[in-house]
Amino acid sequence: MRGPGALALALALAAVALTGCETTAEKSAQLKREAKHVTLTEKGLTIAHQSAVVKVLGATVLHGSEGAAVVVTLRNDSSHALREVPIAITVSDSRGHRLSENNAPGLEGALVSLASLAAHSTAVWVDDQVPTAGQPATVTTQVGQSPQLHESPPNLAISSARLSESPANGAVVTASVSNRSAIAQRKLVVFAVARRDGRIVAAGRAVVPELGAGVAKPVELFLVGDASGAQLQLSAPATTLG
Repeated sequence: MRGPGALALALALAAVALTGCETTAEKSAQLKREAKHVTLTEKGLTIAHQSAVVKVLGATVLHGSEGAAVVVTLRNDSSHALREVPIAITVSDSRGHRLSENNAPGLEGALVSLASLAAHSTAVWVDDQVPTAGQPATVTTQVGQSPQLHESPPNLAISSARLSESPANGAVVTASVSNRSAIAQRKLVVFAVARRDGRIVAAGRAVVPELGAGVAKPVELFLVGDASGAQLQLSAPATTLG
């Protein structure tokens, strides 16, 4: 019987065969990378070697009636863009008891890594699927080594961001995300962070299944935490890199 890695690769290669005009060497390589990433998340995240070029500038755990979330701020000090940057988090309570980690097999790829990180840039990553058993108080973070990109990631932009309050869902952000590149994006993750007096007070994310080249789409994000009176920061690191 074939394992999950072989199955993921087979599905990726089958997709190449069905895409007609998209059956290029670049498309095949991209799908193979995605299949490999699926295999890694099915096995569970492990970081054997920490990154020498990506620094953790800060890590915050948020908790509210909406659940729990972790925000990690990263900086790429190298002259190369990076892809699939592994991020391991451990959430603990005020007594230091471990509550959760993001190393379970089968987690969504975006919950264990940042899809892309431009050279000499800072980015935020949000995990809004943190289990809420106990009272989370602190988070520790490790960033693993990741492959280099020889070109800059595709350019995406976010506009018309607006914050509102919903009685049922709490803080909600609506915005428009635009793909200004010639590369269609798949499973694009949009991150939102709310800061008050320089401190992160709320965060969330949303996934856009498909965003074509030159296309803009509306997006809605539900935040964890209290975003009242806060300033918003939204980002959407490219997921499909050519």
